[in-house]
Amino acid sequence: MMKFLLQIVLLLYLFHLNAQEGTTIKLVIEGGILPLSETENLGLFLNAEPKLKISDNIFLGLRVGVILNAQSIENNDEFQYEIDERSDNGGISLVPTIDYYLNENYFRPYLGLGIGPYLLTKYIDVFDYSSQSRFEVNVKNQAGFLVRGGLESDKIRFGLEYNYILKADVEVPNGQIIGTINNSYFGLAIGFIIGHKKKSE
Repeated sequence: MMKFLLQIVLLLYLFHLNAQEGTTIKLVIEGGILPLSETENLGLFLNAEPKLKISDNIFLGLRVGVILNAQSIENNDEFQYEIDERSDNGGISLVPTIDYYLNENYFRPYLGLGIGPYLLTKYIDVFDYSSQSRFEVNVKNQAGFLVRGGLESDKIRFGLEYNYILKADVEVPNGQIIGTINNSYFGLAIGFIIGHKKKSE
């Protein structure tokens, strides 16, 4: 996590050097909450996304995101196993994106799509009632799909996003699949922009 934050600071500095001139690239930093999260803990996310302008209405980007407490677990065998759902969980997403802006006004509505890998919490705790033992199970990373929309100016961005992530199996050491983990989430985001400025009329 600290390495990720240091990388964000470096990106902020590099984009700040060009912000006064107006460039074909920009950096979007945004954070938000997961209002529909089914977990007991507060769901949050933070994204850093360098974006390249390829036309007046289209930007390509690479969103690097950190997600906290998006995970919900379905336990298929509650009489034998207890799966820890109370601990904080998280993940990182690396999603190439495309945003299309509907006009060239100061406040510009946009729609966006993305697809890429979501690197999930690697281990979760499982308790086996029959053997009275506790162990950790590995969770495999999954592919995901992003759809989003919102409103953006030269400096600030408001958005809604939905990240659909394939469910991951909870597999115990004997090979039995005892449940699934759903990391898909809906997010409300607010962010700020460094770099590209729309040309003056």
